[in-house]
Amino acid sequence: MSNVADWHVIKVLRDGGGSRPTVMRIQRDGEDQVLKDYAGCDSVFAALLGKLLTRREARALLKLDSAAGVPRLLGQPGSRALYMEWVGGISIKEALTQEIDWPKFLAELENTLRVIHAQGVAHCDLRGLSNILVGPDQTPYIIDFVSCFFSGSRWNFIQRWVFRRFCEADRQALLKLRQRVAPESMNTADAALIVHSGIFNRAMRRVGQGIRKLSLWLLTRQSRTQSGR
Repeated sequence: MSNVADWHVIKVLRDGGGSRPTVMRIQRDGEDQVLKDYAGCDSVFAALLGKLLTRREARALLKLDSAAGVPRLLGQPGSRALYMEWVGGISIKEALTQEIDWPKFLAELENTLRVIHAQGVAHCDLRGLSNILVGPDQTPYIIDFVSCFFSGSRWNFIQRWVFRRFCEADRQALLKLRQRVAPESMNTADAALIVHSGIFNRAMRRVGQGIRKLSLWLLTRQSRTQSGR
C-alpha cells in the first residue's frame, strides 16, 4: 500500500485474495473515500492483471466524471490502486427489506445507465446486482467498472457493434431488476425482451465466466491448491 500516512482505515469492506482486490472505506484529505487495491490479490494475479484492471476502471471513471450516480475517481496511489468517492448506500438485497420508491429509483437508474452508455462505456456486470447501490437518499449508484467495455473509435465497426450488444445486456439486467422489485411497472415489450435475451448475450456471459475461471485457475494460489486436492 502507498501513502499510508495520508489516510487511515475506517472499515475493511472486502478482504483481498485470489482475484479479489482489497476494498476499504478510508478517511483521506478530511473526507471518507474508498481505496481499492489489487496488491491484496494473489501475487501472480496482481502482477499480471492488477495494473491492467486498475487502468481500465480508472479510464472508465474519468470518462464518467460528470455522470450522476457514478463514484468519482479521486486519485491513484499506485499502478494497482484507486482512490474513489465514498457514496455509502446499501445493496439491492438489503434494500428489499426497506420501503423504497422502486419506480422512481428505477427511472433514475435507467437514466444513469443511458448517460454511461452515451459516454462510450458499457458496464457489462450488472446482472448480479451487487454493483448497484441504493444511496441514503434512495439515489441509485452504479459501481465497479472493472469489467467494462468501451465503444471504440468511430471507424472501428466491430468494436462498436460489440459495444452495442453489451449496452443491450446492461439494459436487460435492469429489466430483470424491474421484474424483481416492481413487476407491476413492466409492459409487454419489457417482458418480451427478458424472454428473448439473445444468443450473443448468453454467449458473452459464458465466455466471461470461462475467462474468469481460467484466470483464477492459472493465476491464484487458492484455485491451484483446491484443484490439487
